[in-house]
Amino acid sequence: MGTRKNIMLKKDELKNFCTYRLLFGISYSLMVPVMPLFFDSLGISTVVIGTIVSLYGISEMLTQIPFGILSESIGDTLALNIAIAIIMFIPLGYTFINNGFLAGSLYVIQGGIFGMVAPATFSILARSVDERRRGQCTGFASAVFTFGGGVGAAIAGFIVSKLNNYNLVFYLSSIGIFITLVYVMFKIKRDKPRRMVRGEEDTLIDIFREIKRKRLTYKIIVISGIAFLGDYIYGCIITLFHFYGKDVLGASTAYTSSIISIYLIVFGLGAPIAGWVSDKIGNKKQILLSFIIMNLSLIVLVITRDIPIFTIFVIVYFIGATFLNAVFQSSLSEFGSEYKIKGFVFGFVGALESLGFALGPLISAFLYDINKAFLFPGLLAVSGIVTFLYVIFIKKIRL
Repeated sequence: MGTRKNIMLKKDELKNFCTYRLLFGISYSLMVPVMPLFFDSLGISTVVIGTIVSLYGISEMLTQIPFGILSESIGDTLALNIAIAIIMFIPLGYTFINNGFLAGSLYVIQGGIFGMVAPATFSILARSVDERRRGQCTGFASAVFTFGGGVGAAIAGFIVSKLNNYNLVFYLSSIGIFITLVYVMFKIKRDKPRRMVRGEEDTLIDIFREIKRKRLTYKIIVISGIAFLGDYIYGCIITLFHFYGKDVLGASTAYTSSIISIYLIVFGLGAPIAGWVSDKIGNKKQILLSFIIMNLSLIVLVITRDIPIFTIFVIVYFIGATFLNAVFQSSLSEFGSEYKIKGFVFGFVGALESLGFALGPLISAFLYDINKAFLFPGLLAVSGIVTFLYVIFIKKIRL
């Protein structure tokens, strides 16, 4: 009876967590598709917009490790409340700005504040999952956030295209984030700060010693590599695929937009299935299969210029990436029980994820400027490096 009750508690916590992610996904993603257009309306060039996006990623990266450690000191729920409360005012800030420099600067600051959200979110998810169904739980949590992102992006796209009203988007985003904050304050269970549980604070040296003692170094490296790869490629696709579709494939904007929408659909619908599969076959096998599918798909995408073939294999790639992400989320959530190091790990992995988002558009834009056909070979090279990293460490990690 006690076990059953505990499982039901976990399910309730997961339900509340997923509701938070859905609300935040919709609210925050209202801004995502309109920011490049908003910058363009202020007279910012495409090159500078790309630079601003990369600086956003760097800013996000820099805040994750220190805030991950802080969230362990003050409690992840309190840390999340603080981060959401601050980020709530960012969209309102854009309504007062009519200067490109100020808008770009605020966007970079926004990246740093958004980086404060991730470690606390990872921590709350880690203690909300049913450990016997870890893959399914993390897959479902990932799916609802992706779905929320799609809804937010669709609403914002409609408002800007039909009404050409950026301020309305920003107002709605701020209101939505406020609603999210209220929900988190009342529905997300508070945890005890580490100092209340253990009565002491751990230094970085203590954390590194604990990681070494438990032989988690290689596992953290592999998980961080997967996180880096995911946002590296995501950043490249979001930033450059519209141009690649037009310049290399000869496709329309409607086609490139539909591919990005398909990504959200595949990711959203496939994440729970991928989580279920990882529970059945194990994380190691699923990582290897995912890398094989992704790399073979990228090879085809490097070669083909035929739109139907490209469409088929880009969807296959999305499926492989979805299954890889499910393992990433599941493996990362396992650190939730490592009270001494989890704040650092969540922050470090999040930082590498943000670094991928920062470097991906910069490097790919540089390669694209040299030769437009270099986009997918560049992505294949990075994917190959991370795959090689996993193959080297596969026998040294416990997943």
